[in-house]
Amino acid sequence: MTDAIFDGFERALLDLCTLERLRAQETPHVAARLWEQIDALGYTDALVSEARGGAGLPLSQVFELLFVAAKAGLSLPFGETAVARALLADAGYFNDGACIVLAKAQPLEGDEIYCVDVPGAALATRALVEWRGEWLLLDCSSAVLTPGSYRNQASASLSWASPAVALLRFLHPRADAEVLCNAVHAAAMAGAMERVLELSVEYANDRRQFGKAIGQFQALQQELAVLAEQASTASLSARMGCAADGYLPDPLLAATAKLRACEAAARVTAIGHAVLGAIGITEEHPLGLFTARLHEWRMTAGSELRCAELLGQALLDEPTSSLFDFVRTRLSPGQPA
Repeated sequence: MTDAIFDGFERALLDLCTLERLRAQETPHVAARLWEQIDALGYTDALVSEARGGAGLPLSQVFELLFVAAKAGLSLPFGETAVARALLADAGYFNDGACIVLAKAQPLEGDEIYCVDVPGAALATRALVEWRGEWLLLDCSSAVLTPGSYRNQASASLSWASPAVALLRFLHPRADAEVLCNAVHAAAMAGAMERVLELSVEYANDRRQFGKAIGQFQALQQELAVLAEQASTASLSARMGCAADGYLPDPLLAATAKLRACEAAARVTAIGHAVLGAIGITEEHPLGLFTARLHEWRMTAGSELRCAELLGQALLDEPTSSLFDFVRTRLSPGQPA
């Protein structure tokens, strides 16, 4: 991706996602107007092939967009929509500008479709759900919504009585909702952690105690160094998780990226709130918005435990390989799956 495209998106987000609007955009009415402005920029079709009216960019390049969207504080499911539109375009579905969340339905008896704690679901108009081996495009307005555990205005659990209400049903054997969410959420978590680092450093330089900035105290400098280290490794692993020529990431790389992001997020959120103290949880300061999103991403789609189990099972399935060989051959970008 050229620097001009990336810079253009970042500049637009800075204008649309001001600090004053970060909290307001997690309400449906404001989010709907904001989505119209975001979608008009054209970046949501980045993964759609050129033949179908998109930019035809691979996920490895779109990583930059996912990262900067989360860093700017965009509460809408930008990355999920970009991936969903690529899937829908391959299925021959016409893009109608909808904001779309991705989810995998819980295994239940009967025809009920139930998705737990879907980030941004209360702000989206459609949901692309993987259900019993097929993909369903569903209208969020026809779902029973239960407020999310971490962001009760922006996220929700979704339930539909049966697949009969689906706007579209199609098969895509190579696509897996959990894998896609792992890659997208890892990139978003890396962007959010970068913003937490910036907010923490800014506060440490501005807040004065005993006649000097608290950022000059060695103990705090050590904590900020750890925060920066965690954010940096999360960004590197997220970039590896998105290392795909198309829009379908490698399952093990995506799980590795999400696992590292989850581990880093626990340290980053703790240090960020320790640095800012009580002000970090007030409505006047944006830190709490970013840390809440990080905790939500940790627990949704492929959770930390789920990713660890997937990687562990993959290693056990190759008993002839040493741990070093497994990492070298299966967890390196560009290696065959």
